[in-house]
Amino acid sequence: MSEFIPVYVYFGLVLVVTLIVLGVSVLFPSIKTNRVKFLPYESGIQTETHLQQERFNLHHYLVALIFLVFDIEVIFLYPWAVVGKQIGPFAFYEMGFFLLVLLVGFIYVWRKGGLEWE
Repeated sequence: MSEFIPVYVYFGLVLVVTLIVLGVSVLFPSIKTNRVKFLPYESGIQTETHLQQERFNLHHYLVALIFLVFDIEVIFLYPWAVVGKQIGPFAFYEMGFFLLVLLVGFIYVWRKGGLEWE
């Protein structure tokens, strides 16, 4: 039990810092808006809505997240491919399961239309 004390201290500090940040954000809300906030940044797309009153299209962000998820796959596959023969059949089946889960996620995103660009 004593070997987990640093973990408990860490979780306690995370909880305290989180509560402090949330408390400060409640005490000092950011209601002011200015025109600079609604100017196009790097995309060049002019925002036509008030972001605080209307919903913002999240399609670009979802495409970026999907790209990150499938890009992480390559990061996990490369080291496995380098030492694949040395670590035995268990690693082969484990990586097969990992690829199966990613394939199911890819099919889900494909059927939901997440890869379609308008």
